[in-house]
Amino acid sequence: MLSHAAGAAATDAGADVEAGRALFMQKGCYECHGIFGQGSIATGPALAPHPIPLEAMQAYVHNPKGQMPVFSEKILPNDDIARIHAYLASIPPGPPVDSIALLNNGKASRNASGGATSTTQATAGVAVHGASVYTANCAACHGQNGEGGVGPALIGISSRYQTADIETRIREPRGIMPRLYPNPLNAKDVQDVARYVASLK
Repeated sequence: MLSHAAGAAATDAGADVEAGRALFMQKGCYECHGIFGQGSIATGPALAPHPIPLEAMQAYVHNPKGQMPVFSEKILPNDDIARIHAYLASIPPGPPVDSIALLNNGKASRNASGGATSTTQATAGVAVHGASVYTANCAACHGQNGEGGVGPALIGISSRYQTADIETRIREPRGIMPRLYPNPLNAKDVQDVARYVASLK
């Protein structure tokens, strides 16, 4: 009986997260705070991965300060804010800063004996770098795990394109995809993020 109740509670929690994500998009919250609540210094503060307490969020949404528009309880009831809060609270934190090569001058880590990293460690560094470039520049449109969103899904793309083809598409985008090369992405960024995208299964 307890396990059934726990399963039902987990299902309800998952439903709230999905409903909250939908509301976050429908009400336009993502336009200022980012699809994953990451925020922007130009449009709005970060809301995730650790949102403010629910009661404080409800009070602020109904009576905001600064440039944020007012969302009355008729437009955004407290129950809907609770669902949005559940979505924001479900977003996992990013990797530690010291694990992201892009934020550490691209320096390879050293092993315990002071020697250069092994091939395995170097490969892991490429993967981490590619993932960090993806999170910062691609996830907002293609989904945190490549599941798609504003842009197409990238999961399984390696079955259709070689890594070199993915690099070309990043360098020479089509449609509404923004041009990211040569700025803010350099050649190594493009290479590593293409390898990361190719690895998505």
